[in-house]
Amino acid sequence: MALSFVVLSPVTARADCDPAGRDVANRLMTYSGQLGDRNPLRLVLRPSSGGKLEGRYANASSQSDTHLTGKIENKTRVHLTEFDAGGMPRGTFEGEFAANGDIDRQRGASSSCEVISGQWKDLRSGRSVPFELALSSIQTGKIDHLYGAAGVSDDETVNRAATQFRKGVLDDRRDVVAQSIRYPLHVSLRGKTLILRNPKSLLARYNEIFTDGYVRTIGAAVPRLMFARDQGVMLGDGAVWFDANGRVIALNRS
Repeated sequence: MALSFVVLSPVTARADCDPAGRDVANRLMTYSGQLGDRNPLRLVLRPSSGGKLEGRYANASSQSDTHLTGKIENKTRVHLTEFDAGGMPRGTFEGEFAANGDIDRQRGASSSCEVISGQWKDLRSGRSVPFELALSSIQTGKIDHLYGAAGVSDDETVNRAATQFRKGVLDDRRDVVAQSIRYPLHVSLRGKTLILRNPKSLLARYNEIFTDGYVRTIGAAVPRLMFARDQGVMLGDGAVWFDANGRVIALNRS
């Protein structure tokens, strides 16, 4: 894992996280944020009785998810351990739930379980990297099958498709992008909805749709561990939606 380093401001106030009190025990809590300076990260946690946690995480370049186990201690601290293919501990996440204003007021996150800040540590090298995560969704489902609500039978089918689409956008491979789409395609653009009937109509308006800002938004999203509902699977904060077969069904330009 290629990591960059950045110093975060110290957290000055803790917040209690009680999944039982939030009625989210055995539900899936997904966090999005940064590992280091330039590594978008998604982390899914499933709390259970006694503060135990099961989890998975991935960054934007991950080819698979990394599994975690851990616990919430005294409602304020998170301890998570990741393991290598041989079952040996490889790294740890040590963090605290932070009060609302101590991370980023622009996020609008409230206290409780919404924000985690701390350090990821490589147990082999001893190096540590700061991480900062905000709760982005709470949903039902299985931690090893997140997309069931969207009618997906194999999550990896959608993960591979989302990875290919994201790479096509970042590499300006317009042919790959056009082939990733299920037509007709709905595009939200400047408060209006465009309906593009075929690849030719997409390519004719490609520069108008895939602006530098929109490309950055897609690049900052992790194409794994995505949020799913009956309408589809969502990349990032809804910038792109995929169907159960991994085809793009909507592009949302805010």
